[in-house]
Amino acid sequence: MFGWFVGIVILAAVIPSDALSQDSLRELESTSQFEQALAAVDAIKQRKKLQCLLAITNRGLCGCLARKLPVDTYVRSYASIANRGNEGLEYGRLSAADQKIVSQCVSDSR
Repeated sequence: MFGWFVGIVILAAVIPSDALSQDSLRELESTSQFEQALAAVDAIKQRKKLQCLLAITNRGLCGCLARKLPVDTYVRSYASIANRGNEGLEYGRLSAADQKIVSQCVSDSR
């Protein structure tokens, strides 16, 4: 009879431990996926900064745009933004929030 009791106690201890292990594994996977997403965002920003630098060679402006513009904002012509500022066709295609960021970056880089 005592053996059954010990077996039940051990089983009761193992089941919650296994559930905790599964939760920890899910947390680890979630954290890993989040870190991969952050790395992807950083890579996109670096690529955009490099594209900007190749187009206009203005480190200050390119750094500001890469840092402040949302990752999903695509700039077709960095030269258009840098040279024409608010009057550029490219500028007009941006959202109002992105236009404000571009205007601030352009004025800060001059």
